[in-house]
Amino acid sequence: MIPTSNPLTYGDLLLQYQPKPINNSQEYERFLSIIEGMMSRELSKDEGLLFDLLVLLVEEYERKHYPIARTNPTATLESLLDEFDIDRECLVDIFGDRDRVESVIGGKQAIAPSQAESLAEFFNRLSAKLALSARDFLL
Repeated sequence: MIPTSNPLTYGDLLLQYQPKPINNSQEYERFLSIIEGMMSRELSKDEGLLFDLLVLLVEEYERKHYPIARTNPTATLESLLDEFDIDRECLVDIFGDRDRVESVIGGKQAIAPSQAESLAEFFNRLSAKLALSARDFLL
């Protein structure tokens, strides 16, 4: 038997918390507080649905009001090389030759989209936790 949510219970939760798009910092703080309280306990299926909805609303507000600056692709690449203790020579297959590797890392040449895809695949093979995409290596 597949568990289903009880519409009345979910409806009661909606009435109690009245989730809606967040328009100001007070509403944002209120929803954050509710989410934090929900994270500290086991949730029913209906509470889980409400939790997911509140998280979506908070994420949307944060996306609009607290944008994350994109990192420099060269800095990302250098950081990953250091983190995994990888020699630049390992990137020759991706960039074609050692001079291009040095040119990219030195910031003199941009990473091409196909190279960005290859870099994402290369580092994701080292650690699936990274979940990198080509976008992480492009301006």
